[in-house]
Amino acid sequence: MKNLLKLFFLLFFTISYGQSKFYNYNFYEGKNYLFTMNQSNDLMLNFIRYIGGSINDSSLSKKEEKLYSTGLVLFTALVGQAITHEEGHRSVLSELGIGSISEPIFDKHLVAKVTGVTDETLMNLRDNDLPNYIRLHTAGLESDFAYLRKSDAYFNFNEEKHSVLYPDYLMRKLGTQFYYLTNLFSMKSGIKESEDPELKRDIVGHDLYGMIRHLHRPTMEFYRYTERNDLTAEEKSYANRMAYMSFLNTLNPNIWKEGNYTLSKDLKANFSVNYSLAPFGDFVEQNAYLTIKDKYKINPYFRQYFNKSYTFLAGGVNLHNYVFHNDKFLLNSSMDFWNQPKNLEFRNKEAVFGFGLKSELALRFSSWKSNTKSAYFNIGAAYKTDGFIPEAPSLKEDFRILMGIVLSIKNSY
Repeated sequence: MKNLLKLFFLLFFTISYGQSKFYNYNFYEGKNYLFTMNQSNDLMLNFIRYIGGSINDSSLSKKEEKLYSTGLVLFTALVGQAITHEEGHRSVLSELGIGSISEPIFDKHLVAKVTGVTDETLMNLRDNDLPNYIRLHTAGLESDFAYLRKSDAYFNFNEEKHSVLYPDYLMRKLGTQFYYLTNLFSMKSGIKESEDPELKRDIVGHDLYGMIRHLHRPTMEFYRYTERNDLTAEEKSYANRMAYMSFLNTLNPNIWKEGNYTLSKDLKANFSVNYSLAPFGDFVEQNAYLTIKDKYKINPYFRQYFNKSYTFLAGGVNLHNYVFHNDKFLLNSSMDFWNQPKNLEFRNKEAVFGFGLKSELALRFSSWKSNTKSAYFNIGAAYKTDGFIPEAPSLKEDFRILMGIVLSIKNSY
C-alpha cells in the first residue's frame, strides 16, 4: 500500500488530463495506524482515476479503449476489490488495537483473507463486544458499499468519465452482488480450520454465514468457518432475505451509464438505491444527487436500518467539493442522524438517537500551468455519538482530526 501511495503522487505531476477532477486523500485520520477504511478506499479510487485519466484521452483508439477496459476489469476482479474488501475487515481490528495481516491475493481455495489473530482474541471480542465482532464480518461488504457510493458521486457530479472508472465500478457491483447471492445455496469452501495454523486462518470465513449465525446465536460454540448447512431454518430464511434485498443495488442509473438528468436550467439530478449491512442487521438507503447551477453538489439521503424485527429511520446530507473564493478554498461536509437499536442489538426494539458531523476545509497552497493544476492542504474534524456510520472507524462516541491534501485538475472537456 505504501508503494501505491508513492505512485499515486508521482503520476499527478507527470500526466495530463481532459476534465475537471478532485483527488482527496487524508494522510491522518486521528489514529496512528494505516489505513482506515476511508483511506484505503480513497487511495484505490484515486489510483485508478489517475491511471485511467492518463490513458483515456481523445487520441485513444477503439482498440486501445477496449484494452484499457479489459485490463481494469481483470485488475479489479483479481486484486483490486480484494484489497479494499480485506482492508475493510482489517481496519476494524486496527481501530480496536488488534494487530492483523491483510492477504488480498487469492490462495489455492480462491479466498482472500485477513490473518494473524488468535481464537482467544476473537472469542474475547465476541463475548465482550458483539457489535464490533459482527462488524468484523460485515466490514468487507461495508467497504464495498462505501467505495461504490463514492464512485456514484464522481459520476453524478460530473467529476469522472465512465470510460475511466466504469470497468472497475461494474466489476465491483457484480462481485458484491454475487457475494450476497451465495446466501441462497450451499457453497462448500473446501477449507477446514484444522488444516491451517491458528494465525494463518482467515478471521471470519464466509462473511455472511458467520454474521448470521452469530447474530442469532452469539453464545454458541466458537468456530470461524461457518457453512450454510450450519445455519438453522430461521437463519437460512434470514440469509435468503438478505440475498433478495441485495437486488435493490441494481436501482441505479449509473449501472446503465445513465444519469445527470436535467430537471431545469439550474438543476441536474440523479439517484440511487443501496443495500448494505450494519453491526445489528442491514439497511436500505435512497440517495439523491443534486447539482445546482454547476456549483453546489449536494447528496441528501434517507436510510432505513433493520435488526431482527424492527425498523429504525435515519438520514443525512453531504456537501461535495464546494469551491469558493476564486478557487482558493474547497469544502466538504456531511451531517448524519439516526435512530438505531439500543446497544446496537439484533433483537432490541428500543431506539436510540445519534448524529455525526464531519467537515473538511482545504486551502490552496500551490497552482501551476495557468492554474489548471492545483494543490490544497486539507484539515478537518469529525464527531459522532455512539452508533454506526458506514466507513466511520468507531462504533463509540468519537472525535478526530483529519489532515491531508487535495489535488485538482481544471482542464476543459
